[in-house]
Amino acid sequence: MCKHIIRDNEVVTTFATIANLKSPPDLENSLSDLQEVGFRVDILTGPGIILDVRHAHANANIPLHIVAERTGWWLHVVILYDIHGSFLWHGPATGVTTLGFPEDMLQYGSGGREGVLDWFDVRSSKLDDLEIEVPANTSEFLAETANSTFISCNYTRAKEFFDTYNDDTSGEALYFKAKVLQIIRLSKLVLESLEVPFWLSSGTCLGWFRQCDVIPYSKDVDIGVWIKHYHPGIIDAFVAKGFWLHSIFGRVNDSYELSFGYSGVKLDIFFFYEDSRGMWNGGTEFTSGQKYRYDFPKFQLCWTELMGIKVRVPCDTLSYIEANYGDQWFEPIKEWDWNKSPPNARTNGYWPELEWREVIQIFYPEAEDS
Repeated sequence: MCKHIIRDNEVVTTFATIANLKSPPDLENSLSDLQEVGFRVDILTGPGIILDVRHAHANANIPLHIVAERTGWWLHVVILYDIHGSFLWHGPATGVTTLGFPEDMLQYGSGGREGVLDWFDVRSSKLDDLEIEVPANTSEFLAETANSTFISCNYTRAKEFFDTYNDDTSGEALYFKAKVLQIIRLSKLVLESLEVPFWLSSGTCLGWFRQCDVIPYSKDVDIGVWIKHYHPGIIDAFVAKGFWLHSIFGRVNDSYELSFGYSGVKLDIFFFYEDSRGMWNGGTEFTSGQKYRYDFPKFQLCWTELMGIKVRVPCDTLSYIEANYGDQWFEPIKEWDWNKSPPNARTNGYWPELEWREVIQIFYPEAEDS
């Protein structure tokens, strides 16, 4: 066995195994097998991913990683858990230093980091004379691994929210949530086909952060896109998926915003810019041409899960939420003025009236299914 896993130019050899979250693997046999050939072995356990507010306080520890050492050579096995058949999740490698493991060389779970990967195809390969499986598209897999950081929604906070304010389980609320789920799935298909990354923004991000759910009275879906990832085919791609174009505000180089309608629910796509003051998106008041600027502290993107869908949010979500909603974000506010209520809203000049036909475009559908 040792000749297979120890390579002359490697300190750590990493393998992965896929497991079911509902029936975590029993690793005692693997531990014994490794110990019999002289390895020191540690099985790292920790809480599994929480996917339901009802389980916020009942999350048992499950095996997350196996680390083994023999004569200075290390074996790391990361356990990837299937989440809804949609993506794979791994937990943090907390406690990994109990064997003196070189944590700076750990590819998965270092620094207490969770991670997610899309399902991937594998192909057969050989390591010496040992049959193994490797990702079919190695470069794509490694690129995804480098940007796989995952942050779990705080279901303890969500439970506190629902205990305080109750959950809206009316037929109207459930219908809206179903439409939001459909819109996010379709938006993900459209934007990923164009290689345009996006994240949950504004009220949709607040709903995820505060209650791990959708805000039923928000009546729309909000996502953010870096302007550097703008694709000229974005409008046609959404229309091809059954959306209708509601409005275009601004220009690609300034305060650009697209809105679509789908089954009675509006999708807002806010394009974000970066300058010396930080990151911002724009808005336009269509009756006056007044421009607005919404400033945010600089942020990076991490993966999370909303209603079973793998999506991005700002990694430092609290700073993002506080910029947009202030420090009272936990309290539901049903009356919200898009250009006056946000604490980060600033006036940013006016569009010249001669340019309104270009920078203020509002469309109306002939008919729409409800």
